[in-house]
Amino acid sequence: KMKKYIYLFLVSFSLIISGCSKDDSSSKSSTSVKLYTLSSVSNSNISGKVTFKKNEDGSTTVLLEINGSSLDIHPAFIYFNNAATGGEVAITLAPIDCDCESSSTIVTTLDDGTPITYEQLLKFDGHIKIHQNEDHLEIVITEGNIGANAS
Repeated sequence: KMKKYIYLFLVSFSLIISGCSKDDSSSKSSTSVKLYTLSSVSNSNISGKVTFKKNEDGSTTVLLEINGSSLDIHPAFIYFNNAATGGEVAITLAPIDCDCESSSTIVTTLDDGTPITYEQLLKFDGHIKIHQNEDHLEIVITEGNIGANAS
C-alpha cells in the first residue's frame, strides 16, 4: 500500500515540475466559453473535452483536455465537416504533450490564413480529432463535433 502512495506522490510532484499548468488567471471577467465533448474512437478508452474561450482581443483560446492517454505527443486538428463525413484540416492545434493530457492554442485564423472569430468558430462546420502520434496520424484516439455540428 505504501508503494501506491509513493507513486501517487511522485506523479503529483512530476506534474508540478513539468509546468503543465492549467492557466487559472484571475481575470474572471465576463468571458464567453463553449464546451464540447470528445468521444473515444477505435476502443481507445480516451475521452475528453474541448473548451473554446473568447479572449478580449477577439481571438479564441482552444483548450483540449483528454483522459487516459499514453505518453505519446498527440497531434490535434480542427477539421472541416462533421466527424462522420470527415474533411481536410482547417486549423492545426497545439499537440497534447507530456502526461498533463492538455494543450492550449490561441486561434485567430484557419491554417490558410482566413480570419476566424470566436462567434464564427461557434457556427463552424467542423470537428476535432486527436491522433495517436506523429507517426500514426491514421489512428484517431478521440474526436468530437464542434460548432454547427455539435448536438
